[in-house]
Amino acid sequence: MPSGSIDIVAASIMPTMKRLFKMDSITGVASVEFWVLMTTLLLVIRFLLDCFGYADRAMATTIQVIEMINYSMVHYTLGMMQLSAKKVNDYFQVWAVMLVTLQYSVKTGQLYRRSKQILLLDLMSSFWAANLIRMQTFLLLNISLWFIWALNAIRIISYFASSDKAATINQENTRLVSDYMRYEHTLDPSGDGDADNSNSGITMQSYKYLVSGEDLVLHDAQRESKTATAQYKIRLDPHNKKLVTIEKIWNVDDGNNRLLGSTKGSGNRLKDSCLSFALYKLLRRRFYNLPIHEAGQEKTRRLVFDYILQENNNNYERAFRVTAVELSFLQDFFYSKHAALFANGFSVRRMLMSLLLIVATVSLAYPVRYIPERMDQADKNTIAHRVIFTHIILGLIVAKELLEVYQYVFSQWTKVLMICRYIKHRSLRNPAVEAVMGMMFCFIRGKWDQRIFHYNLLVSDSHRRKKSARGIKLESEVKTAIFESFKGLQKHPERLETYFSNAFGSKADLTQQLTWAIELEADTHRILVWHIATCFCEIHISDEVKKLNVLLLPNKLLVNKSTTPEDVWPHYSTAVSLSNYCAYLLTRALVPDNGIVVRRVLKAVRKEIFHATYCSFSQSMQDVYKKLVEIAIEDEAPESSVIYEEDEEDPKGMGEDEIRSSTTNDQVPNMKDSIEGDDNIRNSITQMGAKLGKQLIETYEADRVGLWRDLAVFWSGFLLHLAASTRAAKHKTRLAGKVELITHLWALLSHAGFLGNIRHGQTLLDPEDLNDVNPLR
Repeated sequence: MPSGSIDIVAASIMPTMKRLFKMDSITGVASVEFWVLMTTLLLVIRFLLDCFGYADRAMATTIQVIEMINYSMVHYTLGMMQLSAKKVNDYFQVWAVMLVTLQYSVKTGQLYRRSKQILLLDLMSSFWAANLIRMQTFLLLNISLWFIWALNAIRIISYFASSDKAATINQENTRLVSDYMRYEHTLDPSGDGDADNSNSGITMQSYKYLVSGEDLVLHDAQRESKTATAQYKIRLDPHNKKLVTIEKIWNVDDGNNRLLGSTKGSGNRLKDSCLSFALYKLLRRRFYNLPIHEAGQEKTRRLVFDYILQENNNNYERAFRVTAVELSFLQDFFYSKHAALFANGFSVRRMLMSLLLIVATVSLAYPVRYIPERMDQADKNTIAHRVIFTHIILGLIVAKELLEVYQYVFSQWTKVLMICRYIKHRSLRNPAVEAVMGMMFCFIRGKWDQRIFHYNLLVSDSHRRKKSARGIKLESEVKTAIFESFKGLQKHPERLETYFSNAFGSKADLTQQLTWAIELEADTHRILVWHIATCFCEIHISDEVKKLNVLLLPNKLLVNKSTTPEDVWPHYSTAVSLSNYCAYLLTRALVPDNGIVVRRVLKAVRKEIFHATYCSFSQSMQDVYKKLVEIAIEDEAPESSVIYEEDEEDPKGMGEDEIRSSTTNDQVPNMKDSIEGDDNIRNSITQMGAKLGKQLIETYEADRVGLWRDLAVFWSGFLLHLAASTRAAKHKTRLAGKVELITHLWALLSHAGFLGNIRHGQTLLDPEDLNDVNPLR
């Protein structure tokens, strides 16, 4: 851009900025324009953070703080508008309505709790804005402002009322589904349709799992009965026309339907979305301590093993597709408004209000153009470009509403509702409707990115520069190893607990020698010891790895596929990937042990590794390896009980559910410190890991393939054990952000019946609180 043009732009912008940030001549504080700008920016930031969801507890706290500041700034700005001029001008009226509308609209992701305080705060802002716009202005602007204000007020009140009703529906549905599964297996299959997949032989028509409609049947039954306890005595008939079950979906036109009839491709994916919704309804019982009646049934396991876990040369794509959609419903149930909005079906009323608000906001841009002609020229608070500034605010509201409409229409909830309506009404089964539905479904995605995080303790904690975990694509060989281990549970369920003997049981001598490494106090200790040992073996695998500079290494596999023997790579990739992933789970406390214990032990081991392996910033992996070898030979008799001095500092991000967990007292560390320097490394986790790695290297010296094969089997089985043993409350907390691989496996284990009625110390919530489950309060 020529220098002359730059000067012109600067000359235009600078006066505006000076006027924007100058003090108000009446109030003596920053101008109204400044507060409107800052409040709008903060509301937009709140909206963007909410769209990304709660990544962790720190993010949740940040959003809550911003929300409190938003309310204060909106109210302060509205007050400034009344004080900063002799009369409330037209711009202030427009900005007031836009701010209160934006204040309510930005809360798209967070679940509104049934709190009268939130309702009162939103209504207070609206009434304050109404007090401003009651001042006389020209007719066209006045009509537009009152229409937008009324729409916003109606939305606030209607959502509060509908969310209260949705909470009741969700409570009743959860208990009704739990009771229905008590006798679902006794219901006779219709016998219609062939087996869903000729390779597996499984008949999906035998599954009468509920997809939708149970609330309608319950409502009919309650109207017919006058007893207060009628809802607990209802026996649902799966052939009721108002009910949609898995059986009915798979029976549509006996496989010849254009939309759902195909057993492959898009038709199959649409059916799987409904299956995911049915499984979501079953899975959420675990968060309320409700009984899992179908856990011990053979048909329950067959659904997982013979249908969901079909390999079909696609790397178990169906397994992750089904669980990804299922867990997305669970995320929405706990952390967004979707579960409340769709509890009673698709809300056409809410959609119309959003569209009306978009039209009204766009139309408001026209009368805003005439405001400058009405402005008092003696008003010294005026600045240039107010029309442009106002149009920007209007554009933000329109963009936000359009995004919300898009999220609402093109959501998994809408997809399932449309398919269920398609099932119940044969009139919709025509080419035109099917074509429209097919095009809509193309915009709806429910696919997990299949990325897991790697965290290598020896790379991250062997020097002062800490490195965060790194997301890596889940390789096909890793998925295969996990699900092959999972399939082994079908005939041998005990393998969830015997993961050590499954991996090393063929070597009796080695099993006897390594018993100490599995008989540790808690899973946290086992993860750390075996992770350090795996890292030790990883360094030993190649001379090229030993030359690498620790400071420059990211958290990922240290060995390249091109330099690794073909028969070693699948096992090596699996073992190291899952080892690093389990170490990452410790940083998130997403393991069976109490969160306080996990964080304290991990903190102590990090100090151990730094004091034991740190040489200089230029150290190589060879230096780390030598240090570990020295530590391993210090004491030939490892201790199996390692406990650390208690850290009085409360770990960040701990929730009450973790603090009050069922962890026993003997899991809490209480021995004296053993990490102050190399002299006190004896009997530590780090030394145990080094000793274990040295034993493995010596035992498998001539069998490198066998070493990594057995380690891969060990870590695959261990991960399944961790998934099954971790409490539902911990999985729920981590649903707030990116869904982890371990939660996908936990869901599959639950549906396969391997968790049985494990409750992990949860308490049954009061029915009134069944939908008020945000753990971040």
